[in-house]
Amino acid sequence: MKVTIINGSPRKNGSTFKILKFFKESLEIAFSGINIEFFNLIDFNIKYCIGCQNCYRTGKCVFLEDGIEEIHDIIKNSNAIIFGSPTYASNVSGLYKSFHDRIHITMEHLLYKKPCINITTYENAMGNKTLGIMKEMVMNAGGYNVGSIAIKNTFNKDPLSDKNKIKIKKLALKLIHRIQINKHPMISKIYSKIAINIFLKPFVYKNKENNQGIINSWKELKIIENTPAPDKR
Repeated sequence: MKVTIINGSPRKNGSTFKILKFFKESLEIAFSGINIEFFNLIDFNIKYCIGCQNCYRTGKCVFLEDGIEEIHDIIKNSNAIIFGSPTYASNVSGLYKSFHDRIHITMEHLLYKKPCINITTYENAMGNKTLGIMKEMVMNAGGYNVGSIAIKNTFNKDPLSDKNKIKIKKLALKLIHRIQINKHPMISKIYSKIAINIFLKPFVYKNKENNQGIINSWKELKIIENTPAPDKR
């Protein structure tokens, strides 16, 4: 069982980090032998997406030196993902958004059938709005939301109250259960089917040569059949 945790806070030891770290520890206690990858995005010098569509053509970002492509591949091979971002200006952090742009997650449907958790922290308001944005990002990438937490917390105060610890432990158990049963919820199936067949496929197949990276990813994820070429002998 492999889980990847993404910390989109630029404050490496801030509230979001502390919550995600406790989530990691809760998973490790609940399931012996679980393999967890934890990434603080602030540790990466993330370049901005330049809209070149190299990922559409080749399945790889044109920028290979900042480590984001390696995270992409780790997510692809994970059973579940936990995303965390603080709420900045009623939205996810700029760091989190830059990461999301760069990981070519949506067109490829990188999270296809993967259970996900979304976590945000906020000091004043709009935490639930940020969660809504994060949930939509997951759904648009083919994943489904197992649960989410928005924690209101004063600046530099420990967010791990007894009440919040209980919430996190319960959600950790719920995530493990979803991984174990390995069942794609019906609402997520319908959402992905509509997105793929009505919006993505017509766009991609209109110019297959320039979107071959996306098509190859769909085949690898079994979104479409990898039909062998006919024998012309």
